[in-house]
Amino acid sequence: MSHLRIAGKLMLVVVLLLAGTVAHSQGRHARFMQVTSIGKFKPGFYTLLDGSRHGGKLRVWQDLERNVVQVEQGKADPINLQTADLQGFTIGTDSFAVVRQVAMVGAPTEKPFGEAEFFRVMLTGRIQVLQHDQLMRSHNTVGHLNIWLLRMSPESAIVGLPYEQSAFAQHASTLFVDNPLLCQRIRAGLVGPDDFKRIIYAYLFKREIEQVSYEEAANIFRQ
Repeated sequence: MSHLRIAGKLMLVVVLLLAGTVAHSQGRHARFMQVTSIGKFKPGFYTLLDGSRHGGKLRVWQDLERNVVQVEQGKADPINLQTADLQGFTIGTDSFAVVRQVAMVGAPTEKPFGEAEFFRVMLTGRIQVLQHDQLMRSHNTVGHLNIWLLRMSPESAIVGLPYEQSAFAQHASTLFVDNPLLCQRIRAGLVGPDDFKRIIYAYLFKREIEQVSYEEAANIFRQ
């Protein structure tokens, strides 16, 4: 009987360990799925392609294929708005613009975002800065790829900036030719994609980029 009681206890331990492993695995899976959603539903509004404006609670939903805007519908499934349906939208304090036919600087025939995509507005004024966020899979992991977009003047087109160092040095430098020193720093690879906010700050306020901190530069952008 003693051996039977010990065997029973061992079996119970094994069952509990298996249950714990399943629960832990399910928890990881749930958290993984949540990364495709940026935040909870927040009050906002959206403007359709026909110009009509509508209010509601919105959020951005992402997967590896697309970004959509979801409108909360209570207990019913949310409405999914595609970029083709929208002019723009606002969620809380974040504004998003839908831009069509965006090309990468240095590659005017390439349209990496397709016919239309929405971009978060990060800076307005003398120049406009937008940011694109997309889920990407690399080596069996999923992460966010952020690409900066820039309009140097109201008359110029919005272009995307390369996120690879050598391409950034070659092509992004052409946008800042009226600031030769900054242009030279970019072309030489002394500053790159990770310094984008510092580059914009130095350009706008005519500062030497070596004197601009990351914290100082971030203050002019929407967080």
